[in-house]
Amino acid sequence: MHEAMNADMSAADVSAVIGMAWQDDTPFEAMALQFGLSEDQVIALMREHLKARSFKVWRMRVRGRYSKHQALQQARSHAISEEPARILAQRVPNKRPFQCETEPLDLPLSEVTAASLR
Repeated sequence: MHEAMNADMSAADVSAVIGMAWQDDTPFEAMALQFGLSEDQVIALMREHLKARSFKVWRMRVRGRYSKHQALQQARSHAISEEPARILAQRVPNKRPFQCETEPLDLPLSEVTAASLR
């Protein structure tokens, strides 16, 4: 079945899919949109066109990587964006984050004038 899928693709398309698969920041969903290949089909294509060791290295690199799966990326970025607010809320209850409650510092006047900068 995978040979039939690859027969429809040009050598340039196969090369583009392999390049996108190796990139850390290109999710499988982007490959699906551009080439109509599911994650399993991309894996099969990589298995077929790479040497055995190269395929193993790629699989170790891709497995569980957030940037290769948009759903994992979105869930992770959502959790990360909520984390600082949650930590601050635990430390300082009923207070707005980054609220300054101290008096401004009285700093000595600077001796720098417009004339001294010329």
